[in-house]
This record gives sequence, structure tokens and C-alpha cells, in this order.
Amino acid sequence: MILTPIDKLFEYLSANKKVSLPQIAKDLNWKERSLERVVGILEYAGFLSIRYSINPLGKTQVELKTELKKEESKEPTGKLISEYTVEGKNQDLLAKVEILKGIDIRPTYLIHLPEFTEQTLAYIESVKTDISAATFGEIPEEDIYKSIASKLEQDLPIKKEDMSVICNYILREMYGLGDLDILISDKQLEEIVVNSSESSIAVYHRQFGWLRTNVFVGDEEDISNVSAQIARKIGKQINVLTPILDAHLKTGDRVNATLSPISSAGNTITLRLFSRDPWTVVSFIRSKTFSSDLVSLLWQAIHYEMNVIVGGGTGSGKTSSLNSLLALIPSYQRIITIEDTREIVLPKYQWNWIPMVTRTPNPEGLGEVTMLDLVVNSLRMRPDRIIMGEIRRKREAEVLFEAMHTGHSVYGTIHANTGSQIIKRLIEPPIEIPPSEVEDITLVLVQYRDRRSNLRRALEVSEVIPGTETPKINQIYRWRPRTDTFESVKTPNRYYEELNLHTGMTQNEILSDQKDKQEVLEWMLKHNLDNINKVGLVMKNYYSDSSDLINSIHKKYTPQKLFGDELS
Repeated sequence: MILTPIDKLFEYLSANKKVSLPQIAKDLNWKERSLERVVGILEYAGFLSIRYSINPLGKTQVELKTELKKEESKEPTGKLISEYTVEGKNQDLLAKVEILKGIDIRPTYLIHLPEFTEQTLAYIESVKTDISAATFGEIPEEDIYKSIASKLEQDLPIKKEDMSVICNYILREMYGLGDLDILISDKQLEEIVVNSSESSIAVYHRQFGWLRTNVFVGDEEDISNVSAQIARKIGKQINVLTPILDAHLKTGDRVNATLSPISSAGNTITLRLFSRDPWTVVSFIRSKTFSSDLVSLLWQAIHYEMNVIVGGGTGSGKTSSLNSLLALIPSYQRIITIEDTREIVLPKYQWNWIPMVTRTPNPEGLGEVTMLDLVVNSLRMRPDRIIMGEIRRKREAEVLFEAMHTGHSVYGTIHANTGSQIIKRLIEPPIEIPPSEVEDITLVLVQYRDRRSNLRRALEVSEVIPGTETPKINQIYRWRPRTDTFESVKTPNRYYEELNLHTGMTQNEILSDQKDKQEVLEWMLKHNLDNINKVGLVMKNYYSDSSDLINSIHKKYTPQKLFGDELS
């Protein structure tokens, strides 16, 4: 419970019964005029009674109109296994999170959200009314925050940290998604799910998997209102006629919502959250999702413009893996990314990048821009690399493979659990690409997620081998779950032949190049260069003069010595 100056006022009145306004102002160090305004708001709300003196020299008296209620907080109990804080954009504290074991079979996600007494909420409602009346049209969030802060400073003798809590609360209630905004700010969460008003919100935690929370979303109408609010901001609708919403927030997070009776238990919201600080190959190596020698092979394939497809099941990390590998593309090359929702984030050094997103039709069925439209258009934009968020339909795949034939390097993701399944999905209905065209893929990377332990690993890296009837898969690396290690399985013969054909490098030179790349990766890992822009900075220097960078690493140069102020 957040105690504000208003709560101190009520504690004071509870102890002193009827007191004059000047006396209260003096004892509580409150500006009398500001206090009088706040007391007027609380009288209107029915909490206080004001008695004005008939005598011009008399003093205004204030007394409680209702007895103070004792707020009882019922929260889950259990063994604390983890705790951390959730911070806002300006590193201000939004909430404290505790993960508790022993309440249920699964741990419980307990978040301590800001709560206020009835009296403080009555004052907050008046502030919201004043701010609404004073703002028109689209106003930056920072300006609204300043307006709220200015109003609070005028009215209350308030501490800076308490003012921040109230300002953020009002912003979320008026212009955001309420308590959902705090959950969205938790960097440990990947998914937030509202199943109905009867059920508490569920979350998917990076470390602990699916967890129940102590947070509920009002009633069914509240869930519907949140969905409608999200839809309005991007020019869509969700109502009885269109009861399904597939959209995204301005942060890039994906939203799916359904209304009853389509979802018979109640209205639902599913939020897929994307990392604000994207995963990089270095952070994947640190977490053992990749190994440095595995990444050096993929980096070499990307360096020399070979086609790579990333497969895996839902939530296995396909897009995150692809995104991390794209940072290894030379910074001067022209990159076009095509997605349904913006997920791919590239380093700032890759300046020749055009991100494109699809658009769904409006309620009249007009204005749709499909992934196929964007792939076809991208071929007219002279790209060096074309990245497709996900291959789903035959026509999209046909255009993508046509791009490969015209000399573009192509990357994409597809739902498949093994390298062999990737080939089957591409050559069999409904996608049904001719086997001879599928052979244009050089390497496939398959991601795996263990749902029991929430472990994510690169399951395999394989090359595609031309076959008599259908392409075959030759596994180069394979993850071994018993030892949690990556094993080199077979020599990538076709890969070596392709590189030799296009670069003239011998097998020994190819292996030497991979070793150099592995040294760079391990140097980055050692010096914690795992931020996406730091990875981009290393790549910029590598492609500028790889020999110089390798020699500097051999001389044990630090990143600070190599890059100086650019590193900050």
C-alpha cells in the first residue's frame, strides 16, 4: 500500500477529530491554499466535512465524515525462490516481483503492484479529470507526465519517489493498459495471458516457464475495453462482428485477443513480448544455446552469402536466433526484412537496412499488403540480403526461392522440428516447392525448446545435399542432451565445394577462416561484448580489416584500446 500525504492527513484527523485548516497546514507542512483545494475534493467524494465560520475572522474547520477502513491485503505465501524489481523507462521502480514455491505444483508469480487507499484514489480521479480537460489530441507521454507532476506538486507536499509512483499510475490508467503495463515492463517475461476475468493472469517466465500470478483484470467488459483500446491505436476493430484481433503494440509486442462466445470461457488477451535488448550470438554462446564453433560456421556461411533457413517449434527461438545471426552481415550491404510484426532488430552500424511489415485489410476489406506483395517489391529494391519473417504459404515460398535464383542471399524461418522436416514441409503440400529448387538452401539451423525445463538449444546445423528424388540432410552439428554439448557429426562436403567454387578457398583455408571467426567470438564473449550494437561495432571492424582485428586479439588488446569512445 502506497501511503501519500492524503493518508497522513486522514491519520492526523483521526487522531485530532475537528481541526482548523490553518492548524492542519502548519502541522503537516502543507501550503494552506493547496490543502484547501485537496480538502474540497475529498469533501465532494464524501470522506471529509468542512465547516466554514460565519465570523470573517473565524477559521475553517475540517473533520472526518467516515471512519477510516483498515486495508487488509491477502497475498499468497510460500518459499521465496527468486525476487527482483521491475523498472520503468527512466529506471524508476514500478513493482517488486517474488517467485514463491509451495502454493501450487508450479511456482507462483507474486507482483507487488502500487495500491492506494480510497481517499488517495478519490484525489487521483480528480487529477485524471483535470488532465483530460487540459489535453487535446496526440501529446507525447513525457509532456503528460510533466503535467501530472506539476499538478501533484501544486497540491501535495509529496516526495519525489511517491510522485513518480502516482504519475506512472495515472499514465497507465489513462493512456496505457493499467496493470498490464507493469507486467509488460518485466524483462523476464515472454508471454502474458488473460484467459478470462475469473482466472488470474498467467505469465511465461524466462527462467520458470508458465506461472500463475496474483493479478486479475476486472470483469469481462474490462478485458474487452483493453482489447478495443489496443485495436483503436493501430486502426483496427474488435467487436461482435470481428471477435478476433491480431495486432501489435507500439513497443513491437504481439497481441492476440478474442471475445466471447468465440472463446467460450470469457474474453482473452495473449501478449507475446519481445526482448528490449535483443539476443546476440555472444549471449547465445554464454547461455549454451550455441557453441562458438557452431556459430563460426554459420557466420562464415552468412559472410559468403549462402542461403540459411532457421526451423523450430513455437517458442523455440527461431526469430531470436535468426536476428542474432543477421548482425553478422557486412554493415555496408543492403538488407530488406519482411515480417508480419516487427521483431528483427539490427545494429545501428547496418545503415543500409529497410524493415518492411505487412498490413491487414480494413473492415471494408481494402488496403491489405501481404508478405508476397513485399517480397515481390523487395526484388525491385536491389537488395543484397532478403530476410523473411516466416515462410507459411506456397506463393511466398515460390517468390523467395525465385529470389535465390536471381542471386540474392535469402534467410527465413519455418515451423519444423528437424532438418528433415524442413525439407518435407517445403517439398510437400501445401507449400510444394520443386525439390530441385529446395537444393538452393545451403544450411538449415533447427532450434529446440524443452518445455519441462524451458531449455533452448540449437538442435542441429545441417547442409542440404542434392538427391536423386528429394534433397537429403547431412548433419554437421548435433546437440547431445545427456551432456548438454554440441557434437561435430559429419564433414560438410557440399558446403566446402560451394565455398571453393565461389571464393577459391581450399578446405584448409576454409577451416582457418572458421578458426579466426571463432577466436573473434570467444574474445567478444570474454570481454562481454554481447550488446547488439557492440556486436555490430566488432563486425564493422572485422569487415573493414579482418587481419588487423585478429592480430589485435592475438596481442590481447582490450575492446577499449581497439574501439575507444565508439564502444560507449
